[in-house]
Amino acid sequence: MEVMTFNIDKDRRNLVDDKQNFSIDFHDSKYNWLQARQYEESMRQVEVHVVHGNGSPVDLTGMNPVFEGWMPEGLYRIIDAKHSVMIDAQNGIFRFDFPAPAFQIAGSYKQAFFRLMKDGKSVTTLEFSLEVLADKVISGLVPSDYITPFEDEYDKLIAIVEKADSKFAEQLIKWQNEFNKIIGDLNGDYISIKSLADALDARLEKLEDKIKEDGLLTQADLDKSLSEFRIEIEKELDQITEFNNSIKNLNVTDVDGGIPDYMVDTLSSAQAGIDKSKFNLVFATDYHYDIGSTYNPFGGDSVDNIQEMWEAGLRKVLNATSISNADAVVFNGDNVDGPSVHDHTLEKKMMMKEMKDFFKTASSSAKIPAFILKGNHDQNSHYATDYKNPDSVISDDELEQIYQDNVADFGEVRNGNSNYFYKDFPEKKIRLIGLDSYDLPEGANEDGTLKFNRFLISGFQQAQLNWLANTALQVTEGTTVVIVMHHPVDGTLASDPRVVNHDVLFQILSDFAGGKTNSVSGKNSNVPVNVNYTFSGAGTIAAVLSGHYHIDGNNTMNGINFIQSRCSLTVGDNMINKKRWDYFGTKLEDAFDVVSIDTTAKTVDLKRVGAGSEDARFATRHFNY
Repeated sequence: MEVMTFNIDKDRRNLVDDKQNFSIDFHDSKYNWLQARQYEESMRQVEVHVVHGNGSPVDLTGMNPVFEGWMPEGLYRIIDAKHSVMIDAQNGIFRFDFPAPAFQIAGSYKQAFFRLMKDGKSVTTLEFSLEVLADKVISGLVPSDYITPFEDEYDKLIAIVEKADSKFAEQLIKWQNEFNKIIGDLNGDYISIKSLADALDARLEKLEDKIKEDGLLTQADLDKSLSEFRIEIEKELDQITEFNNSIKNLNVTDVDGGIPDYMVDTLSSAQAGIDKSKFNLVFATDYHYDIGSTYNPFGGDSVDNIQEMWEAGLRKVLNATSISNADAVVFNGDNVDGPSVHDHTLEKKMMMKEMKDFFKTASSSAKIPAFILKGNHDQNSHYATDYKNPDSVISDDELEQIYQDNVADFGEVRNGNSNYFYKDFPEKKIRLIGLDSYDLPEGANEDGTLKFNRFLISGFQQAQLNWLANTALQVTEGTTVVIVMHHPVDGTLASDPRVVNHDVLFQILSDFAGGKTNSVSGKNSNVPVNVNYTFSGAGTIAAVLSGHYHIDGNNTMNGINFIQSRCSLTVGDNMINKKRWDYFGTKLEDAFDVVSIDTTAKTVDLKRVGAGSEDARFATRHFNY
């Protein structure tokens, strides 16, 4: 029997590199591990020791160890509160006998750990490596979620139906109460509730067929009992019903009461502080608006209002569009996030609704030109890759249609229906250029994976780079250029070996600033690029503004200011991490910049609204160009 020891005071978790395509590096020997073969039933056991930082045992008296895991391929979860055996509670020792459903799918678990429950409170152990070896000889298990509280309750229901004595109605009511308590204990965990509800519905249909076939009850009794039961379940699953209705009704846009009172003074001050003789841009990035999410990017136990923080993204749009003294507002990508409900069709449908709501809210509430760029989260590429299902991606055509249907035309110039554009502000001698930094070929490989996973890879194709060099950057003398894009130009604020043709982009911008003629080719044979251009005189770029990494930063290269701003998303701030959560419900909960450009003095000033304004380093940032 494998022995695992967890130090709940001193165990330190490594952060995962990719919080969406979640995987943990187990190369370090400090991690516990277990291997098993598919379909093993109660043969694989572990003895678990839980200790404090000084090595003394944790008293597990009254605690219920629960195994929780996210299975290989990331489609199914297991929550098993049934197969633990307390060996020596006072000395912190229990045994866990893994059931066959834990070994349904061959591969490495994305996440596996034990949760120790007592009086509604919990503490979790460090993750351990759980690998399931393939069995090519036998088969039989159909992969599915496995949640023992439901399995236990279903078994009880079977027993009640098969017995079907004079106390049937009384026993069924008792069972209903137990089941309702399980729903309540899940406390808003949408994924678990939906998995349970879907499983229940399928099981009830099978049970109903069996009852009819075997004559276990009269048809009248069956119809009455199951009808009453289903009514009760529907009441307990109100949040599921309301959630699904919000998905189906694409006319509903919930901004949660609009701008809250605690933001009014801050926004009024930002509005009053704008010097309209300058060019002023509201630059807002990384909202990650998501419906129903309880995902914690920083790990650890769930937070009561974390779902509210994700859903506040739509409401926060109104903060940015309220700054009507500015010349334009840009929503700079990662506007929405990817719902995770383990249903490929529903996830895409949910995300398309989120996008429609975000686009419509941004455009309809803005009194100035409003532009929306896409980020790596905006087309569902990460889930499509996990599922090896390219149909889960929101295609470029679908994105273009959503944009056209919900965002007004503000007189910008585009390359056809592209997500990239430029807009001139002649009275301010400014050209605003928006780039699509996830412009890569669509399509899939033979194994169903995407040819280019836009969630992980930023890139540019020939058409956009040629348009940039030979159209957008061909400006009249005296025009100052401002460029916005989600992913920063590689090598300026961060470096990523996966990017495609960023070096070509950087060269074009540098040659524009230097007034040069050049012919530039890319290095990626799968995305061939060759751009020829001539810039007759030295051009002026005031700033290249980006987001993506949820941090504030800046760098000047070849006379160009590359500037980065942190996220609007309260949950995902990589500058102050969880401290940002304390800001929720205060004037610091949002974060965006008012960018002011003085073309006479040749200065760029960024004034922060929200998180960062409390820190002198980011409250105001000043640059010359």
